[in-house]
Amino acid sequence: MSNLESAKAAIQAELSHAKQGLAFYHSRIDSLEKMLTQLASVSSVGGITATKGSRGRKPAATAVMKSGKKQKGRKESTGGNELPFTGADFWPNLVLEQPQSASEILKAAIASLGFAPTKLQAQKLAGRMTFALNALVKSNKIQDSGKGRERRFFKG
Repeated sequence: MSNLESAKAAIQAELSHAKQGLAFYHSRIDSLEKMLTQLASVSSVGGITATKGSRGRKPAATAVMKSGKKQKGRKESTGGNELPFTGADFWPNLVLEQPQSASEILKAAIASLGFAPTKLQAQKLAGRMTFALNALVKSNKIQDSGKGRERRFFKG
């Protein structure tokens, strides 16, 4: 194998590894944001209360309510503006027998939401899609062909 071919293979392996890491962190961010939203809803209902003399950090919602100000660096809950659940059969049902690019699958996913997502929601959905498509290919539930922008997904 020539030096150029081995360098190309090494770069492709590193790129693949980086994409897997990115997909992992996208899914981690989604789950952490979901947990924060759940904690905020529990604490706002009164399920968690801070008492005098309690140890540890106070829940974010309690700290905001006591000070009357939004704390620096904290995101406020968007209420019902979150993306719906996209697990189970959501992504496999969007993959057809005819090959489609990831952007075509993303457009179909956005159309199936029933509302126009914000730019941030579309980015989050794209991250979920990347992770889900790679997992489906790895588990042989769908197939792919091509590389990079030429990559197409289909049911086989």
